[in-house]
Amino acid sequence: LFVVPILVPAALGMANPRHVGVATAFAINFLAFLSPHQMMTYDPGPFFAGSASILVGILIAIGVFIVVLPANPWATVERISTAMREDLARLCLHERVPRRSAFESLVYDRINQLMPQLQQTGRKGDPILGGSIAAVTVGLEVLRLRQAQLNSAVPRETVESIGNFLRGLARELLFGRHGEPQTSTIAVAREYAASIAGRSDRPEMLQVAASLRIIAAAMQDYPDFFAKGHP
Repeated sequence: LFVVPILVPAALGMANPRHVGVATAFAINFLAFLSPHQMMTYDPGPFFAGSASILVGILIAIGVFIVVLPANPWATVERISTAMREDLARLCLHERVPRRSAFESLVYDRINQLMPQLQQTGRKGDPILGGSIAAVTVGLEVLRLRQAQLNSAVPRETVESIGNFLRGLARELLFGRHGEPQTSTIAVAREYAASIAGRSDRPEMLQVAASLRIIAAAMQDYPDFFAKGHP
């Protein structure tokens, strides 16, 4: 008689997509903490006191959960997207070239944080989710370019071109805003790629050209992600 008025609203909340997460967690934890059992012991005082304390404790936790997390999922989406752009900018500018596995672990954690927020936005969030996946590709190609800078087989002129492009890319990622034309990053990437591929057909040079083209294509396909202030 005591738990039915609590669990029935919880079950209705579980049936509502907007509240399924909170309601499910509440129902599971309420039953787990209450720990009902088959053996009947008539001691209503401690039972009601224990049940009420569990109910109040869970409601306090839910209140903190609602207050701490932003009501607008786009605030969280923008914060995580900004962090991913800053991660890419650090790949371009940091003196030490990070390990591929470290970058992949970090960026996949960011995507996992994005997904539940984007699920609340419907199809509006699809370009951002696609852009976050493209950010993985961009990061890996940046790492290839950084490795090419350390390759003694790559001419000094090409190394300088890569450095200029990476600095421009970092500036675009950190300061480019939605609605503004994407400076010359995409055009420069394609111009450098054509020039490098035209000068030599060695594998390391063709890899540099391919990386530049892939970065340009990713940024052109998902302009909303690679700029501040999503619409």
